[in-house]
Amino acid sequence: MSAPTNITEAGARPLRLAMVAQFPVHYHLTLYRHLAKDPATDLDVLFMQKAWSDDGVDPDVKEVVKWGVDSFGGYPWKIFRNISPARNGGGFWKFINPGLIWRVMTGPYDAVYVHGHNHFSHVMSMIAARLGGKKLILRNIAYNLGERSWLKRTARRVLYGALYTLPSVCLYIGRNNWNYYRDFGVDEARLVHAPHVVDNAFFASELDRLRGQGDAIKASFGIRPDQKVVLFCAKFMEKKQPLRAVEAFNKAGLGDDWVLLMVGEGPLKGAIKEKIAAENYPCILFTGFLDQSRVSEAYAISEMMILPSSHQETWGLVVNEALNFGLAIIASDRVGCVPELVEGKTGVVFPYSDTEALAAAIIKLARDPEFLGACRASAADVIKGWDVRAYGRALNRALRDQPT
Repeated sequence: MSAPTNITEAGARPLRLAMVAQFPVHYHLTLYRHLAKDPATDLDVLFMQKAWSDDGVDPDVKEVVKWGVDSFGGYPWKIFRNISPARNGGGFWKFINPGLIWRVMTGPYDAVYVHGHNHFSHVMSMIAARLGGKKLILRNIAYNLGERSWLKRTARRVLYGALYTLPSVCLYIGRNNWNYYRDFGVDEARLVHAPHVVDNAFFASELDRLRGQGDAIKASFGIRPDQKVVLFCAKFMEKKQPLRAVEAFNKAGLGDDWVLLMVGEGPLKGAIKEKIAAENYPCILFTGFLDQSRVSEAYAISEMMILPSSHQETWGLVVNEALNFGLAIIASDRVGCVPELVEGKTGVVFPYSDTEALAAAIIKLARDPEFLGACRASAADVIKGWDVRAYGRALNRALRDQPT
């Protein structure tokens, strides 16, 4: 029997939805809480593990990351036992959750939402949902920007092409993600736009909280009141290109009127600091990892943000966050959100491998206050439609309006 596709078919009761995810990611919590408050949806969030690893260590930065948020409050959830011997590592076999897969297939759900398909439990949950007669919704935020070998492209086309026949609906986050699905043969009728979002309401409250505190916040980071700030906010890892950001800022030659504030941790931090010391780069400061409240302080004192990623930056949610604080954006052409949030709207796009172009973009914004002001003024209008309510409306369309 097909799952009901709308509330009328389901009767007077709410539509029962299971959301399958690896573990609580702080960016997703606002969606879970939003749906938990929706009287038309009966939500269960099913997790594969409490955190990325048993000890909570983030594999990218090799330390425990604490975002300063309540990961489990405000929505119904259950964590299922992960029997994988690779549960503290990575790869396809990292998550093997028989109980979760069985729950997806036999649980009292009208629809199942699976976030990604990187691991065994993702794929088996997709299959289990179909075997159990549930409507399957897939959210996968990948894109096809970048180069791959012919063999990898062919293998992906065969495997993903088959996998993408399973969902009734594929949620896409933007143009690059839409192109990705279409490249793998997903027809337009099964594609629903669900914007990639952060908690705009939280950041609006943070902006209000921090008004008038700019000088004090700058002092806490070692910045003079008269200095302006270029922000880099990402993990210090190869794909984020933090060293290119440092080199481009130095090439820009802005003098001591401007500071590059490097927010984050990661394996490249030591090498970057060695480069700065060896080349005597001025006006570059490091904060370490900042939780949600402290990172708001970094946004609040900045004029612009750089995101120079080289690959696998399928969206760039730090751009959403920065726009909530009215920052201008400099992003590489490998950042997924560029068509929607940056290009021709809030900043400058540069070729990801071109340090000179990145330096020129920094100079353009720093030396042209009218252009900088226009980019910053556009930020609020651009980001206002990218919030959890828009995501909730899109998911409701996928649940109730799209065919099974």
